[in-house]
Amino acid sequence: MRVLSISATFTIFVALVTSQRLTKPPLQPNLDNLKQGLLDNLHPTHSTRDPFQAGYIPSDCKKIVEREKFNPASIRIWNVHYDDCSAPWIICYHKNSNGSLDDLIDRFGRLPVHTRQYVRHVVSLPAAGGSAYNDGGNIAFFGTTLSNINVHVHESAHSLDLLGAYKDKPLSSSTNWINNYNQDADVPDPYAQTNQIENVAQNTVVDTYQRNVPGGFSGLNPNANKIFHQYATVDTEQREAGNLLIPGGTCTGRLANSSPVPVSGAASRVKAAEVPNVALPAGLQTITKVDFNTKDSCQAAFDSEDAGH
Repeated sequence: MRVLSISATFTIFVALVTSQRLTKPPLQPNLDNLKQGLLDNLHPTHSTRDPFQAGYIPSDCKKIVEREKFNPASIRIWNVHYDDCSAPWIICYHKNSNGSLDDLIDRFGRLPVHTRQYVRHVVSLPAAGGSAYNDGGNIAFFGTTLSNINVHVHESAHSLDLLGAYKDKPLSSSTNWINNYNQDADVPDPYAQTNQIENVAQNTVVDTYQRNVPGGFSGLNPNANKIFHQYATVDTEQREAGNLLIPGGTCTGRLANSSPVPVSGAASRVKAAEVPNVALPAGLQTITKVDFNTKDSCQAAFDSEDAGH
């Protein structure tokens, strides 16, 4: 009962925050000029992969796939083992995705492990355009966004913010964040104007660049001081939480995997002994899952950016 109450309250919080559009002007038209620096300085993590148990799919993957009107039977499911974590990530990849599985694994593996550990499952689905969203720690990529490092950082930033990685929980609605936001003249770009949840996520992209790329964002944009208090607040929070945006180390916790369910009715005849074991290994802390969904604000922001190009 307590978990249900927290989830219900949190759902109301997300609805309130996502309805409040920001009025500060954008510093840049987009953050595309950060992509190459992030790719050059966030290096891939070596990984191996093996197929998930045939006939089964993680329940969260199936929920997202069916909600988006796709057939779960078209999903190729993989256990991806990165060298910096004792538990694999389960990736649900549509066979007609607009990009390769290798690219998806590469980009996701470039995220610092202490950020990546706040992502539950990764889903890739085909689309004519490009968008993505975070559903309770599950990241769904559409179209070509699976290979966009900015989008990987942005969507994982929602997990850090909304799953309580920071001292201020959630950061996007905290007094500390609002006080620092009020000291700045701008927000990073039009995407950040959507609401404070998207603003925190875009400032996380900025701070990831600031922390990992020589010269930082302050060396890239001479007017970086116009958003300084925002990305500096993200930086302080991530540093106090253990340098979440800095590569290195190994995972210390993970969101528990969602339960495997049959892909279709036929799989229900598979012996119970063949149901895959997706339990986290001993020694990993279980990160508490919270119900939220950024689909409306993330996809609306992508549509707006596409309209402006």
